Amino acid sequence: MKYKCKKCGFIHEGELFDGYYCPLCKAGIFDFEEIVGKEEINYKRVYVDPDNPSLMRIEEKCINCGACSSTCINSVNIRYKNPDKPICINCGQCILACPTGALVPKYDYNKVLELISDKSKTVIVMTSPAVRVSLGDAFGLKPGEFVEGKMISALKKLGFKYVVDTAFGADLTSMEEAAELQERVNNDDVLPMFTSCCPSWVKYASIYHSEILPNISTCKTPIGMQATYLKKIFSKEKKIKSKDLVVVALTSCPAKKYETLNSDCNYVITTSELALAIRENNIDFKTLDDSKFDSLVGSSSGMIYNTSGGVMLSVLRCYYKLETGNDLIPEKILIKDRDFYKEYNLKINKKQVKTAVIYQMENLEKFLPIKDEFLFIEVMNCNHGCVGGGGQIPTPIVDQNGIFNKRSKSLLNQDNGSSVKYPYKNPEIKKAYKTYFSKPLSKKSNELFHKKHKNLRKDFI
Repeated sequence: MKYKCKKCGFIHEGELFDGYYCPLCKAGIFDFEEIVGKEEINYKRVYVDPDNPSLMRIEEKCINCGACSSTCINSVNIRYKNPDKPICINCGQCILACPTGALVPKYDYNKVLELISDKSKTVIVMTSPAVRVSLGDAFGLKPGEFVEGKMISALKKLGFKYVVDTAFGADLTSMEEAAELQERVNNDDVLPMFTSCCPSWVKYASIYHSEILPNISTCKTPIGMQATYLKKIFSKEKKIKSKDLVVVALTSCPAKKYETLNSDCNYVITTSELALAIRENNIDFKTLDDSKFDSLVGSSSGMIYNTSGGVMLSVLRCYYKLETGNDLIPEKILIKDRDFYKEYNLKINKKQVKTAVIYQMENLEKFLPIKDEFLFIEVMNCNHGCVGGGGQIPTPIVDQNGIFNKRSKSLLNQDNGSSVKYPYKNPEIKKAYKTYFSKPLSKKSNELFHKKHKNLRKDFI
């Protein structure tokens, strides 16, 4: 018999007995479910390619418990062709499942710090919202505590010339994605449309479901868009040669390291890497004063991108404005909890619009048979979205869901209290379109902010 822990995914072989508990998360026997009709798989450790851009293994810490393989198969839904060389979608969920800290993000922070010391380079960092609700965990603060000001101060102390907000890139994404959705609807083009901001989900689709690649938005991710903006526009405004501007993304997501292989972003460092850099440079995080971003600040709509449902809400705000000319208020959206997704319903110009929000690939597989019932679908790979990304500060597995919830609520609280909720009302977004792009989906914005997705099926299967 085989039993799976519902909290952490650990696989127990043999009968359960009174007093047994999960060796990884300490869950009791009632938190285990019998695995019925599943392929027999040896849950030894997952192979990590030395060239994997997203993660690596510290060999001396590995106890070969199999938590990583169990996570890949049962949570991320990776189907093995060769167990010794599994497909990796770079999400880093195995990092969060590893009980000994043997799996970590591929460390790039020292390379970035070396570039900061190079006087010929100007190093700019753009910071994702999920980082500012997790970073405090590394320094004994309460889970979900919002530490934006201290984070900016720490980055300044490390020597970054400019610190900007990736929520600006999220606002660009919402503007472009809403316009793309409207164009698809008006032209009877491929629907439903899926979001494209999660590189792990897009890679998963390109391997296992290449038939739906035309359904995925052509928008780059917020990091992809903002990196292009910094290289092509910000550099000219600041009179910096593009080759001398080093763009660094600070994010919760190891998959963004994979994304940089084909983007204008030079480096990605994760939340956990930043925590290491702060400690190694003897910065007392708790006593830091709050600082503010240099420029390129996003709306709160961009802030909530990093929690499940945030992308949907932000894009719908923009889509509703395009269709009606009015602001979308919360009372107009009916949210229903389904077994493996959330349904967002609203009326636009007397027409009911049905959309869906999903996280984790095992839920996606259940959802795909009913996808044609919906107009627009948000998909994220990680539990609760980017707040549960593999580059976040590791937490006790038994407490993960509660901590992810606190991180999500912290970001949503920022949206609730914000005076600028809508991307199209963000002064910096308005200025950018007026000065450079004219409007979403213009020739210039298409050139800078959109791309085609590659079919990777033949490369892996």
